[in-house]
Amino acid sequence: MFYTVVSFMLLFLFIALGIFLAGNLIITAFSLVSRNKKLFVYLLVCLSVFFFIISLPLINTYSSTLAILFHIIAALLLGLSSQLMLFGLLFYLISFFKFKKKLLAKIALGLSLIFFLLGLYNAFYPRVKTIVLDDWLKENKVVHLSDLHLGYFHGVKYLDRVVKKVNSLEADVVIISGDLFDGNDKDIAKFIESLSKFKNPTIFVYGNHDVYLSDESVGSVISQAGLMALSDEARVINDLEIIGFDYLSREDSNIRRKIDNLLVEKTYPRIVVNHVPVDRAEAKALEANLMLSGHAHRGQIFPLSLIVRLMYGKYSYGLENYEGMSTYTSAGTGTWGPPLRTLFPGEIIFFQGIK
Repeated sequence: MFYTVVSFMLLFLFIALGIFLAGNLIITAFSLVSRNKKLFVYLLVCLSVFFFIISLPLINTYSSTLAILFHIIAALLLGLSSQLMLFGLLFYLISFFKFKKKLLAKIALGLSLIFFLLGLYNAFYPRVKTIVLDDWLKENKVVHLSDLHLGYFHGVKYLDRVVKKVNSLEADVVIISGDLFDGNDKDIAKFIESLSKFKNPTIFVYGNHDVYLSDESVGSVISQAGLMALSDEARVINDLEIIGFDYLSREDSNIRRKIDNLLVEKTYPRIVVNHVPVDRAEAKALEANLMLSGHAHRGQIFPLSLIVRLMYGKYSYGLENYEGMSTYTSAGTGTWGPPLRTLFPGEIIFFQGIK
C-alpha cells in the first residue's frame, strides 16, 4: 500500500513538473514574451492533461458521438503533451549550455512531434516476441496476449490484424490475461466476429477494465466468440493445465483460492494466468511452471515505466524467476488512455519449448 501511495504522489509530481517544462519549451520556441501569452500556453498544456480525466466519466455517462469525439481528441492531446513534457525536460537540461535556445527549442519541439507519431504507430502495430522456455513445455506453443483494451481506439480492424498475426503462429493455445476490453465502449458485441476467428483454443481471464462492464455483457461476448473464460478455474488443453485466477486487486491477496476442476495430481505442466503481476506465492503453491500477467503496460509512455517498476519491482515486465517458477509480465498488446507507446511497441508473446 505504501508503494502505491508513493507512486501516485510521484505521478502527480511528474505531471506538475511536466506542465511547466512543456509550456517553457513552447514559449521559448516561439519567443513568447508577453505574460498573458505565457499563461495561455501553460493553461493549454494543463487543460490537455485534465481534458482526458474529464472525458472518462463523460463517455461512461453519455455515449453520444460528441462525447466520444471529445474523449478521442483529449486522449490524443494528452499523448502529445506527454512528449512535449519529455522533450521539454531535455531542452531545459541542455539549455544550461551555451546554445541558441530558440533553435534548440524548435528542434526539441520537432522531435516531440516525431516521437508522438512513432508512439502512435507502436500502439496500433504490436510485434511478435518469441521466448524459448525450459523443456517442460516440450513441443507445445503458447501465445500470450494481454491488455488489448478493445474500444474506441483499438477497434475491429485492429483486432483483425492481431488475430491474423496470432493465427500465423499456429499455437496450441492462446491466452488472454485480462483487459480484453477498455471498459468505456459498451458496444462490445461488434468484436464477436473477429474474436471468433482465433483458430486455436483461446483462454480469457478477467482484468480490471473487463469488470468495469457488466458480467453478463462480457460473458455473452466471450461465449458467442467461442473463447473459454476461466475464473478461479482450471482447464486441460493440449497437454497443458491452464489455471485462470479471478481478478481481485492490484496487490497480493494473501489468500488461497478454491480452483474448480483442478486435477488432484499434477499430470500436465501448469500455467497460471493472473491479470495483475501479484499472488506469485499462490501460483507457486499450485505447482505452476509459468505464471502469465499483464496490467502494468511496461509503463507505456516513458518515464511512467519508472513508476510501474516502483509498484511491481522486477515483476513489472518481462521474464523472471520466482522460487523456480517462471513468470512473464507482458507489456500489453494494446493501450489504455493515450493510444501511444513510446520506446517499446505492443507485444504478442510466442512461447516455445525446447524440442
